[in-house]
Amino acid sequence: MNDPAAMPGIDPIDRLAVLAAALPGAAVRQRRIAASFEAVWRVIADLEHTLPHYEPGVAGVRVIERSGENLRLLVRHASDREDTMDARLRPGWCLMQSDTVVVAFAARRQGGRTLLAHLEHRRTQPAEPHATEPCPAALAKIDQELRTIEKLATS
Repeated sequence: MNDPAAMPGIDPIDRLAVLAAALPGAAVRQRRIAASFEAVWRVIADLEHTLPHYEPGVAGVRVIERSGENLRLLVRHASDREDTMDARLRPGWCLMQSDTVVVAFAARRQGGRTLLAHLEHRRTQPAEPHATEPCPAALAKIDQELRTIEKLATS
């Protein structure tokens, strides 16, 4: 998988910022979560079990291939459509991408808390060709997902 943001020695949150800069219109949010890095990352890394709980458009995920930190996912959408996604998953960094979407998570410890950043980007053309800002609905969706991840990490 081509992961342009996988630069050795760069903080995962900074990696996500680099990725966002390369994807005009990407929706990005951060949240400080009152849970340990390990608890938060368990939620993110358990793609098959937890992703459908915080991503409303996903009904199920199955890892169909694994080679170290590289994964191939079969994603069943709420509409019953299926897609495959390539993913790179390691502590503090998760990048998933298909022909139509890029989704990323980055996390770092902040004392006993965790800073979690989440990016979503549709590869399809925006309605307005020069649109570079994410739509408010996309940002609200990510905010809700981050709140749900926090609930899962603290329960």
